Amino acid sequence: MLTLPAVESGNRGRYAERRSIAVANVNWFRKLAWRALRDGKPQGTLRAAAARAAARIVIRQAKRDMLISRLAHEALARL
Repeated sequence: MLTLPAVESGNRGRYAERRSIAVANVNWFRKLAWRALRDGKPQGTLRAAAARAAARIVIRQAKRDMLISRLAHEALARL
């Protein structure tokens, strides 16, 4: 899977760029799941379930990264 940063990421910041990459990855996995269900190859439902699980993992990791960065920024602001 290829991940590319957004075109005008310099104006938006590092965290917005990470979020856009995570959204792109989730969309890619969801499209992969859709294709797995409809391509007629063996074990399509299993492959689709694995792709959806991967999308959930990407979402969970992006939320975790955002929470950690928010906590770190708040801790630095208190110093």
